[in-house]
Amino acid sequence: MSVADDVKSRLDVLDVVSGYVALQKSGRNYKAICPFHNEKTPSFVVNPERQSWRCFGACATGGDVISFVMQWEKLDFGEAIRMLADR
Repeated sequence: MSVADDVKSRLDVLDVVSGYVALQKSGRNYKAICPFHNEKTPSFVVNPERQSWRCFGACATGGDVISFVMQWEKLDFGEAIRMLADR
């Protein structure tokens, strides 16, 4: 198991993302206004089953807990891993 896999297995994407973004339950997923672009209708979705997030709006990006922290905190991969490992 890689360090990234180890970090991801210890953290829940919902817990991490909800520390940055106000999420609302929507069926099996959680949704919010995308924190990465300006919008009025929520297009940001967190899927706890897949441990992933995705913006279905202007960003059209997504990923896992590591990619979310990289994008939010403007960190490179190694810095994001270190930050998440400290949790």
